[in-house]
Amino acid sequence: MNTVKQLFKGMVLAAVIGFFGVSNAQADFETLGHQVTVAVPEVLSITADTDAFTLTFASPDSGAETNSKTVVYSVSANDMGQADGDTAINANLDALYDGVDFKAQVGSYNKIAGNTELAAANAGFVTMGTSNLGIAKKANSEAGTDGKLLEGTLPITYKAVATEDLPFGAQAHYLFITLTTR
Repeated sequence: MNTVKQLFKGMVLAAVIGFFGVSNAQADFETLGHQVTVAVPEVLSITADTDAFTLTFASPDSGAETNSKTVVYSVSANDMGQADGDTAINANLDALYDGVDFKAQVGSYNKIAGNTELAAANAGFVTMGTSNLGIAKKANSEAGTDGKLLEGTLPITYKAVATEDLPFGAQAHYLFITLTTR
């Protein structure tokens, strides 16, 4: 008989629940999940404050020098993987000038941000050719960091020196400056 009573109570309870309804405590909210990826794009940039420029000899004689021109390069990178002292900026010409040495001298780096810097690879002016010449190196990475973040400016001064007596005229070539992270 107890079984019949329990069955009857269960049917009454089911009828009441069906008639009045029961609120579900979890129906007050619903959660949706998102996968969120945060990506950092590679930064590798070198720009200059000038495009083409002209260097002019005051004299056509062997040993004469042109005026100088300083170009300020803005550099930015977030993966400077080379060690301090390794090449960070290469320079080269597309072709040699006839009877003329084209020279470059790296100035002092101006750090804007980051945890590494650049420095001249050589003291004074260096003669450039058609092969890559390391003119600036990675330097002064901050202790306790990976030394991969670079942002600043670097002036490079250019001039030409006559290696022989020069005839009248002009020669135009391309100068390539390459910021490298390896």
